[in-house]
Amino acid sequence: MAGARGRHHGSADGADRDKDEGDESEDPSRIHSPSLEELTGLQAEPLPWRIIARTWLASPSLCVTVGMGSGQRPFTIDLPRQGPHALVAGTTGSGKSVLLQSWCLAMAVRNPPDRLHFVFLDFKGGSAFSVIERLPHTVVSVCDLDLNHAVRTLRALEQELRRREHLVAAERVGSIGQLQSPPPSLIVVIDEFHALNNQLPDYVDRLVRIASLGGSLGMHVIACTQNPLGQVSADMKANMALNICLRVRDGLQSIELLGDGRAASISPSAPGCAWRNDGESVEPFRCAFVSDIGAMVEAARTAAAFHGLVHASALFTAPLPRIVEADMLPARSSDVPSVPFALADDGIGIDVAELAVNAGNVGIIGSAGRGKSTILALLAHRSRDILGLCVRWTRREGRAFVTSTVRHHRRVRFSSESPPPVSPHLLWLVDDADTLFDPFGTDPLCARLKDALGDHDVTVVFAVETSKHIRIPEHCGTRIVFPTGERTVDLMDGIPAGLLSQCGPDDIMTAGRAVLLREGNALWIQCAMAKI
Repeated sequence: MAGARGRHHGSADGADRDKDEGDESEDPSRIHSPSLEELTGLQAEPLPWRIIARTWLASPSLCVTVGMGSGQRPFTIDLPRQGPHALVAGTTGSGKSVLLQSWCLAMAVRNPPDRLHFVFLDFKGGSAFSVIERLPHTVVSVCDLDLNHAVRTLRALEQELRRREHLVAAERVGSIGQLQSPPPSLIVVIDEFHALNNQLPDYVDRLVRIASLGGSLGMHVIACTQNPLGQVSADMKANMALNICLRVRDGLQSIELLGDGRAASISPSAPGCAWRNDGESVEPFRCAFVSDIGAMVEAARTAAAFHGLVHASALFTAPLPRIVEADMLPARSSDVPSVPFALADDGIGIDVAELAVNAGNVGIIGSAGRGKSTILALLAHRSRDILGLCVRWTRREGRAFVTSTVRHHRRVRFSSESPPPVSPHLLWLVDDADTLFDPFGTDPLCARLKDALGDHDVTVVFAVETSKHIRIPEHCGTRIVFPTGERTVDLMDGIPAGLLSQCGPDDIMTAGRAVLLREGNALWIQCAMAKI
């Protein structure tokens, strides 16, 4: 089978013959493993952080001792050399979580947090990494209780992969280790990979790409599952040369990883016993347990503080907040005449969204009560300090429209390199403009609005409830669309199908939550509440 290439033992019968010959070294249940503290020398030190701090002075390495092997010899795993990615299988109670914890702690004790980062994805409720996620090496730890965070993590990992590809290409080297200042090794640890595959099937391809390209870029995946049969794609397995099999219920599962059924005969009373297949040999081992995980994590944190190493920075920001106050937004970020009006989320990070007041018309589309008028009020207030800009605001009062000129302070906001425009530019804010776009409308403002939409000296920002009379891009190149929850309507308004798939009931109910469509890009935004 696909997972059985390069095996020493070709069948379950071979394993049985080994047992008949009485080779006790081939039975992992006969191996005794001390604690990880004993293996790393931390147990004998009253201040174990000092050993960790001293160990970090050596060159970094991901070759670590995780337990004991045949002949009671220390058993090491070298992930970059034997992998560069690993697939771990084992049924409930076989010791998968213990193995993952011990393996990660062994790597953390060996490498400082500026040379090693962890990303933990736990799809069985967050219990597996609840303690070790406090390691200073941890970039992010998410679980299936918050799938939105899991999705952001997978997107961020793909972005990190592209960043490392650019670093390697820029210096014209073959691998990340040949860079003058290589980024830290990044270990992505996934517990219950089959659950990720079931809950986020559209994002598994991102992991496959990381597995196929990440090895030479210092990115490694350790995927753990109860059943490797049918849960891990052939493309994923093809890039996972390191297979570790703890006790499994079915001999076929063992054959998939080891080439024979020996892992199915491991006793349930021997958790932590496993076989490792790296394509060159199949060897038994018993992983070390950790006597006090919390103490070891605290020792690593103290060692990091001693070296002055900060906690690993996150790969992504939190999702958009439900409320954004206007004073949370900064002033204009450049000399371009623009107004910050919202926070934008690209699926990985959050940034300030601005509307340029001289770069084309803007349409705001959404039902009543979603925040259209609030955006116009904020634009009117914040555009008052832009030199050379005249601001007018048209609003409906009863059955008629009333236009007022917004007073503005003429404070110079342009640098010497960007002088103010010679002629004044008009920013015209039009609220409740549906009837003004109606081809059969009779209001005198209809003709004036039509002319203004084609005037390069005028920027029109209008708010409508529906887009049925809006012609794009003739009327507006930039749109702010509040989703309705009706897929057909939202697609017609221009929201991409991929973004709609992320739209939940909260996005419909949250005032100010919209999609910014500009220059072929679509971003979720949370519009600020105006304080006028």
